[in-house]
Amino acid sequence: DNKVSYPISWHQLQEPDQQHTKSNQILKSVIMRNIRAHQKEILLGAGCFWHVEYALRRLPGIIDTKTGYAGGSSSFPSPSYKDVCEGKTNHAEVVKVVYDPNVCDLQTLLDCFLAMHDPTVVRAHGKRAQKTGQYRSCIFVFDHETERVAREAVDDCRKQLRKLLSTEVRFLTNSSGTEESELFWIAEDRHQRHDERVKSKDRDDVKTMDAFDWLVEYGRRSSSIWGSGESMEVAVDDSLDDGMARMMI
Repeated sequence: DNKVSYPISWHQLQEPDQQHTKSNQILKSVIMRNIRAHQKEILLGAGCFWHVEYALRRLPGIIDTKTGYAGGSSSFPSPSYKDVCEGKTNHAEVVKVVYDPNVCDLQTLLDCFLAMHDPTVVRAHGKRAQKTGQYRSCIFVFDHETERVAREAVDDCRKQLRKLLSTEVRFLTNSSGTEESELFWIAEDRHQRHDERVKSKDRDDVKTMDAFDWLVEYGRRSSSIWGSGESMEVAVDDSLDDGMARMMI
């Protein structure tokens, strides 16, 4: 049984080696080698990537995160934040999540993702069509098994909410044979772990939480339990605001 009653955090393993003793560096090397053998990756978009990254990093079993852009036109390789905000590239703001499936299984990760925003609303800087807007709800995957689980999670959430979801699930590749990694563009340094750097007052603000406490803290739908619950209310009807960008601000 892989279930544990306390949150497991790999955050300290991301610290520079000079912050570890020699013995700890050796232990870190062994642990990371074992983790890398079975770690998984997924791209998740649910609004402003600053806030999405900040919340997801607090889930147990999250190894690393990077903010960036994905799902846009191949005519705009390596887009900048300015390019994306101008709305010409059709890229979404996403967080690349590297996770340990032995600690945080994919179903739990996706259920938490679907609970942290309203996936029933298509609102992204005034764009109402699905698959458009930098703040759209989206899941980009790198393998077919993850795609299958993601589609099932979205379908289960749709049935529970009894509403259609705007969440896009997409296998990140294209017919030209472009490498998957080239379809995710890492955002500028100032966007990496932004809220952790700017908003956090102490280490307790970024410590790892167990999944239940995480849902209490970051679940944005009433009666939200593992992706179920009633759809959240949008407080302001503003065509220039996506409704998700304000979450956790």
